[in-house]
Amino acid sequence: MALVVVLLAVPGGAAPAAARVRAATGASDEAPAAAKVERLDAKARAARARAEAAARQVDTLTARYEERSRAAADAADRLAAAFTVSAGVDRVRDADAVHLRSTQVAHAARIRALYTDGGAALAVTVLGAPDLDEAMWRLSTLDRIEGDLARRSALDLSTAGARAARSAAAARVAAEADDRLAVALRAVQDDASAAEEALGRARTALDRLDAEARGAEAAKAAAARLAAAQEAARLRRLAASGATGALGIPLEFERLYRAAAPSCPGVDWTLLAAVGQVESGHGRNNGPSSAGAIGPMQFMPATFASYAVDGDHDGDVDAWDPADAVWTAARYLCASGAEGGSDDGVRDALFAYNHAQWYVDLVLGARQAIADRASATA
Repeated sequence: MALVVVLLAVPGGAAPAAARVRAATGASDEAPAAAKVERLDAKARAARARAEAAARQVDTLTARYEERSRAAADAADRLAAAFTVSAGVDRVRDADAVHLRSTQVAHAARIRALYTDGGAALAVTVLGAPDLDEAMWRLSTLDRIEGDLARRSALDLSTAGARAARSAAAARVAAEADDRLAVALRAVQDDASAAEEALGRARTALDRLDAEARGAEAAKAAAARLAAAQEAARLRRLAASGATGALGIPLEFERLYRAAAPSCPGVDWTLLAAVGQVESGHGRNNGPSSAGAIGPMQFMPATFASYAVDGDHDGDVDAWDPADAVWTAARYLCASGAEGGSDDGVRDALFAYNHAQWYVDLVLGARQAIADRASATA
């Protein structure tokens, strides 16, 4: 028999009647609400799962960032120390070479005096002797004095030669150390690049989370740990001594730095020299680097092509050519913010040249050392 339900128009309207129908058929008001809660719970669980997965990835990348940024900071310190040692050897070698040349000149002057002025004095003294015995005595005395002077001069010359030989040996050791310096530079570049790559991937993992997952505790905790790692890296940079020595600059390179700097108003030649020192030791290690940078100013080929300057006006532009490389570096730094020479502009330009804070700090330390050395020798 069919069930016929008659809805009566009574106070309370259709809703109570509908409720009686649901009660009669076993339906419930709580079922849709429970389903909705279940859907929300499932969505929240999925968001938490995404946040936890991202947090695990971020924590792994944060650990890598900490490891490689610490290694980069240590390598930068070693590189700065290597520059300082090499600079010290350069100064000693140059001073010893100057001492040797001055001693050689003095020795030659003494010898000439002995055989010119000394010869005339000898003749006057011997000829003025009252008798033969006195003449022989005066002759032997003058011979002894001249011999002592000649031996003393020869000893000075020998000492200067030994000093120059020691400094030359030290310079050879420093030249061998240049290879290790290049390895240290590649190490700091590789470590810093790896740290920045890990940091970028960690940020991307967090940025890809939707708002709900990003608000989960796991994601917020991972973001906090990443921020703490970045702050620790910043403090390590601030705590670094920053003491960097000035390498000896070959005359060809110094002329190029001085000539190219005025092409960017406000930029001093020491900034170009500092970049040249950190990038290649003024042409000592021209690459290619592990990243593919080439030449004395270590340009990536595409970057060089975009900013290339024919520095020596030979009709060709070549990143391996010192003149082209230095003039191109001046143009690139100028376009990247160095024009005018403000501190912030120079920092921005250096960061554009190499996207690493250790690099900016190292170049600025080298610039100060080069400026100090230039002032001391002016």
